This record gives sequence, C-alpha cells and structure tokens, in this order.
Amino acid sequence: MRNHKKRILIVDDEEDLTWSISKGIAKDRNILEVICANSGNRALKMLSEFKVDLIITDLRMPGINGLQLLNEIKIRYPHIQIIVMTAHGSMEVREALERWGQTGYIEKPFEINDLRKLIYYFLKVTRKSA
Repeated sequence: MRNHKKRILIVDDEEDLTWSISKGIAKDRNILEVICANSGNRALKMLSEFKVDLIITDLRMPGINGLQLLNEIKIRYPHIQIIVMTAHGSMEVREALERWGQTGYIEKPFEINDLRKLIYYFLKVTRKSA
C-alpha cells in the first residue's frame, strides 16, 4: 500500500476555524491529510505520535502560544514546514518569522484559496484541479 499524502497539522484554539480549514482543503484529500489540535500542548503531543509535513498555527492561544510552539518545532522538528495565521499581525511578528527561515504567513480573515496556495508552495506539490 503506497501513501504519498502530505500530512498537515492545523493548530488553533478556535475549533470552528480548524474545522473550516480542514473542510476547505478536503477536496485535496487525495494528496493531503489533515489533523487538528486545539492547543499548543496538544499539537506537541500529536507531533510525537504522527509524521507531519506542514503545520498551520495561530499565534494567540492559551497555554503554549504560537511563538512558543514555533520555537519547540524548530528545535525538535526542524524539517517541518510552518505557516502562521494570525489576526494580530505586525511588522515585528513578520520579522521574527523571517528570521526562522521558511515560514509562511497569512492574516485572518483569509480566503481558503490563498491558504491553499501557501500550502502547495511549502509542500512543493502540484494540485490536479483548482
């Protein structure tokens, strides 16, 4: 059995948002598998259990926030690509993300197709249909 799917972990404390994003990219399920975590702590636990290719995370969350999560990911799982989504963007946040290297950035609210383009860019995959 061959499985070439890329696994995406969506991390946000707003369950409605993680559900919406996972449904929004469901039509790509032939090449993408989506799992969700509603906290930074849960995300770290899932990363220890599953191979993940890309993380899409919010910055403002209770407990471990997005920046703390990014630090842990970069230390423990440096191969994982990251896209940060936030409603509280700033130049300081963008500059911090640039220092981390290959990190995507999208401001809430966003169109699912804009996020999809970032996903495909960072995973270096080609989608069969738009």
